Order: sequence, then structure tokens, then C-alpha cells
Amino acid sequence: MLYVVGGCSRSGKSMLAERMRSRHGIPWFTLDALKMGLHLGAPSLEVLPAADDLVTADQMWPIIEPILDHAIFDGRDYLVEGVNLRPRIVARFIQETDEPVRACFLGYPEASIEQKALDVAHHIGPPTDWLHRTGSDNVHRYLEVSRLLSRKLRDECACVGIPFVDTGTDFHAGIAAAEHALLGPLEQTLGLL
Repeated sequence: MLYVVGGCSRSGKSMLAERMRSRHGIPWFTLDALKMGLHLGAPSLEVLPAADDLVTADQMWPIIEPILDHAIFDGRDYLVEGVNLRPRIVARFIQETDEPVRACFLGYPEASIEQKALDVAHHIGPPTDWLHRTGSDNVHRYLEVSRLLSRKLRDECACVGIPFVDTGTDFHAGIAAAEHALLGPLEQTLGLL
């Protein structure tokens, strides 16, 4: 089974992916690595890390799609996660493949930016995490942009029938709901979120 997890930055995609690996043995790949590889290794493609996530989603899809196709062809469970995915494109991919694919998107469309900034500071990543190098004003602006993107993703997911999980109100409950969206029966999943 292929699992695809999209969503805005700092919504819990990597945490969900690691949870799926540790609890269910499903390996995962972050599209951040692909984005940086394209940026540094193929600059002529003009995939810029600071560009709008949906712009890079469109730029990267012609590369992401065959990666997903190969993951399906390989026949093993695999999870791919990243900010550079659009619900409508993922939905079309799922409709066009004959193999099982499960997807969900994460975000925090109604979260308090002040509370989200505190949560992010508490769960800050390794020393290479960009938050170590930026001030709180920039973090707040970035989270506001991500909250707006969350709203777009939530609305688009509703239109195409892909589960959207709000991780802004209760982060850990949101991650558990997203795990269920990926592993639970589809009929139950759509009613839970």
C-alpha cells in the first residue's frame, strides 16, 4: 500500500510518518529531501525552497508522480510526505491507479498563531531546523501563511474527498486521527474527520 501525506509546514507530517514507521513498519520519504536535491542539484529547474508550496507542488509533480508509480510497482508498503502536494492532483493520481493508495492532508486552519508558535518552539527540530536561525516575528508570519494554506488544503480536500485532519486544536489527537485515516476502513475514516 502506498500512503501519501500532504499538508502545510509544521502540521505533523513527519511525526505521522515516523509514527507509521515505528508502529507499523512502514518506511517513509520526505519530499523536502527531493525539493532540496532539485534546488541544489538541478538549479535549471528553478525549484526554490522559499517559493510558495503550491507553486513547487506544481513544479515537482512531474518528478513525484513517477516516484509514486515506482513505489506502487515495487509492491511494498511505503509512505511519502511533504508540503509540495495538492489534494486535487493526489486525488487524480489515486483515481488513475489500479493499486491501493491512501492519502490524507494535515493542517491547522483555525489555530491560534500564538499557541502554534509555542507548540512549534516546544517541538523544534535538530540544529539544522530553520527555526534555530530566525526570529519570532518571522516564525509568526510563516505560521500565518501556513494557516492560510491549511484553509486552502482543507477546502480542496473537501471537494475531492481526501481526508483533511486538523492538528491545530489537539496535535496528538490529530496525529492519531490521521493514522486512522491512513489505516482505518475508508467508510469510517470519512465520518471521523
